[in-house]
Amino acid sequence: MLTLQYLPPPSELAEYISVFYLFECDEGELTDIERADIAQVRVVISGEAHVEFPDGTQSPLFPESLIGPRLTASRVVAKADGMMRLFGFGLQPAGWALSVQKPAHKFANTIFPAAEMFTGDMAGYSRKIRESVTLADMVEVTLNFSRVFLREASPSPLWFIRAVEQWLESGLLPDITTLEESTGLSRRQIERQCKQYYGAPPKFLMRKYRALRSANAIANGGGDWQEFIDEAYYDQPHFIREIKEFTGMTPGAIRNSASRISQLTFGRAQLAGEVKPLVSLT
Repeated sequence: MLTLQYLPPPSELAEYISVFYLFECDEGELTDIERADIAQVRVVISGEAHVEFPDGTQSPLFPESLIGPRLTASRVVAKADGMMRLFGFGLQPAGWALSVQKPAHKFANTIFPAAEMFTGDMAGYSRKIRESVTLADMVEVTLNFSRVFLREASPSPLWFIRAVEQWLESGLLPDITTLEESTGLSRRQIERQCKQYYGAPPKFLMRKYRALRSANAIANGGGDWQEFIDEAYYDQPHFIREIKEFTGMTPGAIRNSASRISQLTFGRAQLAGEVKPLVSLT
């Protein structure tokens, strides 16, 4: 058994949390691919795992982990005596700005003990998560913890993050001048703030989300490589390179469900209308 359940956040937290999930696997050992993604908070309920990045770095998942924005695909290796269970949620850029309050680009492709990065009783929070039975129970624990945190936190720069989000949603090859016009900021200012909250400059974000949107469309039967070339890629080799850099797979492997974790992750498309568009599109 290998499952990945999802629940959307309530509207009050949609700016800060992308989606909640519960991963379960009873195979004893598992090695698979995880694509590039936003920051994540993860609680290991049972089992153990580590992540291998393309530069050869290996980082363990701690009992409670904060994973910085991932700018490339990585490999996850997990094992357990019995059932491997892991609860987590995606931390939107606004959630990062609100809770971590440190430059995201300095934490890209890294994993830290969550207690070192967050205020609050993380040990008590994770204990309640491990005592929970269902994903809905775990979400309720997280909502209670988050609401207390939100009352004490400083405001996030939502106006800028919303502008970047709309820019990324506008197409596979958005024009940076559009973002300059909507924010009233210079290109250098935009680059600095994108690195602060997203972990990468806007041109890189465009490439990352272009690849993830294309891969999501392929995984859900929404297109083939020929349909993307004229709009957003130079040619077929360029398309394949970009998709592989950010998903760890070729378009053909995505279509053939070569990575079970990635295939389950692309299942977020089923949450369209319940989560922010950029979440379901990628």
